[in-house]
Amino acid sequence: MRRLIMLAAGSFAVYRYRYRIVNFVLGQPQLRRYFINLSMRIPFIRDRFVNRAFH
Repeated sequence: MRRLIMLAAGSFAVYRYRYRIVNFVLGQPQLRRYFINLSMRIPFIRDRFVNRAFH
């Protein structure tokens, strides 16, 4: 039961502060580069980015 409460509290905290967490993570240059490289491997995201960047 205690584990369930901790999981619910943790999930709520992550949801509530999700933008702060994302800004902190993407504020780190190495992590930002990793996530950009990872997202550019997904064809749908890559096509949309290239289309908007060079259209």
